[in-house]
Parts: sequence; structure tokens; C-alpha cells
Amino acid sequence: MSFYSASFAMFFAVVVTLYYLSPQGRRVPALLAASALFYISFNPQYIFVLLALIAVDYCAGLLIERAESSRAKSAWLALSLAMNLGFMAAFKYSPAVTGRSLGVIPVGLSFHTFQAMAYTIEVYRGRQRAERSFTVYALYVMFFPQIAAGPIERPQDLLPQFRKPHRFLYENVVAGLQLMAWGMFQKYVVADRLAQIVDAVYDGHTRFSGPLVAFAAVCFSFQIFCDFSGYSDIALGAAQVLGFRLTRNFNAPFHADSMAEYWKRWHITLSSWMRDYVFFPLCGRRPRMPRICGSIVLVFLVNGLWHGARWNFLISGLLHGTYRVIELIAGRAISRAGWTLHAMWSEPVRIARTLLVFSLMTFAFMFFRGESLPQTLHVVALLFSGWGTLANPAALAAECADARLPLAYFPLAAGLIAVIEAVQFLRSAGPLRPRIAALPVWRRWFLYYAAAAAVLLFAQQSSRQFIYFRF
Repeated sequence: MSFYSASFAMFFAVVVTLYYLSPQGRRVPALLAASALFYISFNPQYIFVLLALIAVDYCAGLLIERAESSRAKSAWLALSLAMNLGFMAAFKYSPAVTGRSLGVIPVGLSFHTFQAMAYTIEVYRGRQRAERSFTVYALYVMFFPQIAAGPIERPQDLLPQFRKPHRFLYENVVAGLQLMAWGMFQKYVVADRLAQIVDAVYDGHTRFSGPLVAFAAVCFSFQIFCDFSGYSDIALGAAQVLGFRLTRNFNAPFHADSMAEYWKRWHITLSSWMRDYVFFPLCGRRPRMPRICGSIVLVFLVNGLWHGARWNFLISGLLHGTYRVIELIAGRAISRAGWTLHAMWSEPVRIARTLLVFSLMTFAFMFFRGESLPQTLHVVALLFSGWGTLANPAALAAECADARLPLAYFPLAAGLIAVIEAVQFLRSAGPLRPRIAALPVWRRWFLYYAAAAAVLLFAQQSSRQFIYFRF
């Protein structure tokens, strides 16, 4: 069920209406039924497998809490994690390991299994009481706005919200619909249009020169950002219409001036999940620098393999880990040397660092995008060739013609990137939606109509699946 479809609009309108008309005691079952229907629209054959995993984790939480020894608690936790990781591994890695596929990967497989594992781990650590209601726990895993691609919610944040009475509030509905509209603009207008040059470069039918490959690499960075951030904003907006608050998953990551800051802004819920449940256990107490660096690299390798059993993902993760380790070691060396920067250079250096971080992440994304390692290495080789064509506009135009990209595409792509950046800068000055609400009525509604018109007029006719649906 595509978000950009009449079927989803009808589905969402019916769910919101029934939710607010239902008495409090029936709202959780109503949302659970809607979530199951939403999931079935993607993968009907896996609904019973998902319910079986939910039952396992629900029982594991109760058994962990009631266990009288730490050994028994560990055993129940291990069983729960093994079931979740085993199911995920069977779909993601069986083609590479056994040469046989189990079928299409269930939509949002990684996200709802990570959310389920967060629950059992938190119960094991004593930070969350085991949920007594099977219906409430099932909804925690299957809540339809975020089941397909996150954000990954912690049980302490989401479970209590299912028991709170949510009154219909006009402000919530308006703010949620605004966020959904912005998410759809990011995905169906920006991401899907930027994908045109990215697909052309990676398809290999045209031998592009370095400048166009570099432009395509930048476009892919914004494509994957707008694709993923767009879904997250649609999820947050849909939840807000219903009165729920989900965790913001992106916070202007391309404005980060360090790798450490970048990972606090990009896919925030997965980054914090990896930090709390993988990195900290690997480091242990009072770790030395070699162990910290090794743990960082291992976490990023795990993160890469989480996306799938491909060399591309592994190399992408290795690059991210290497960037972070070099930054950490260099930062400590500079701190110990006592080097300081004059105030007049602080802003130019910050801008240079931001551009460097973006460039390095864009290079790593080139491996993430590739379908195979030979294909990606071919594209990377093209990146470092043919820069002399910048002095020959006719040659660049010929390349574009071979790839069936009109020359008007490039100012359009640059303009869409500029719109995204402008909104990110406006958001950095504080929440944007309250400022929109404070505008005069005619200006406010002009923005609403303009946003709706932009989505309707400029969205790609054949929408693409969200990139992270396959993970």
C-alpha cells in the first residue's frame, strides 16, 4: 500500500475516524487490526510468522521478569534474540550462504525485530516491566505508521502511550498532516526525481565523466536522505494525527561537522540502538583506546552486514568505521598537543569540516548504492576520470543525451536539493511548524495549498518503493 495512493488515503481516514470514535478500551484492538491489515497489504504470507515471533517475545519478557536466577534470565533472553536474529538472517543471508532464497524479504523485517529485541533486552536489564497485555505488546511491534522502516522505538517511550487517552485535537491533526505532506514531498518529488541520474550512472549504459558521476553521487546522498527522512516524517505525522509521539529520526545530518555528530543526526534510533546494545557491551567498563577503536569498527561492520550479505555493504560499513576511528584518534592527539584555533578561523574551519564530512559520507554511499562490487568499482573509477570535460560543455551535453537526461534536469535537481537545504537551515533555528502556525491565515493556507500542489504536480507518476523497505 503506497503512501502516495488513494487506497492509503482512504485507509488512513477510516482508521483515524474509527480510532477517535471508539471507546478507550477498544482503541488498542482497533489499531492492532488496522496495523495487521496494513502489513498484509505488503506481505500477507508472513503475517502468521510475525505473530509467532510476537508471541515468543511476549512470553520471553514475562519469563525473564519471573526468572529467579540470572542464568535463567539469560537463557530466556538468548532464546528470544536467537529467534529474532535467526528469522532475520534466514531471509537476508540464505541466498548468499545456501544459494537459495526464502522469498521476498518481509517489509520492515529489521525494524520490527530490532524493536522487539529492544523490549526483551530492556526487560532483562530491569529498565522495563514485562507487558501483561498481549494486544498492547503486539501493537508495540506492529504499529502501522512505523512498522515498515522505523523509527525504532524503545518500550519505555511507546508502550505507555497505548494506554493514554488521546483526545481529538485539531492542532495535532494539522501538525501531523503537515509533516506527512512534507514527507511525501521529500520522497515522491525530491528522492524519486534525483534517482533518475543515479540510476543512469549505475546502469552503465552510458560512460559518464567524473563531473557527472560526482553530481550523481551528491544526488544519491540527498536521494537516500529524502527517501528515508520522508518515510520517517510520514510515520511521525501519521502517529501525531492519532495523538502519538514517535522519535525524530533525522536532524539535518548533512550539516554535521564531525563523524560523531553525523551519527547523532542520521537514523538516530538505529544509531542509539547500536550504541546501547552493541557498542557499550563490546567496550565493557573502562576500555582502552584499542578496544574502543575495535568496537567502533565492529559496530559499523555489523551495521553494514545488517543491510545484507554484500561486499558493498561491508565496505561501506568499514569506511564509516574507519572515518570515525581516524577522527577519534586525531581529536585526542590534537587535544593532548594543546592546539587551539583562533576565533576568526572557527567558522571557516567549521564549514570546511562540514564539507569534508559530507564528501566522505557521499563516497561511502557510492558503495551502499551499488548492486555489486565490480559495478561500484567501475563507477568509482569514472569519478576520477574525465574532469577535462568541464571545459567542453558540448561533451557533457552529449553524455546527458546518451543517458536520456534533458539539460533542464540538472537545474531542477539542484533546485530540489536547495529546497531541502533551505528547510534544514530553517529548522536549525527552531521548530518550523509553530512558526508556520503563527503566520497570517492567508499566508499559512497559501503554503498549505502550495505544498499540496507541489506533491500532486511534481511527484513521479510511477513512484518507487522506499529504499529501506527492503531492509
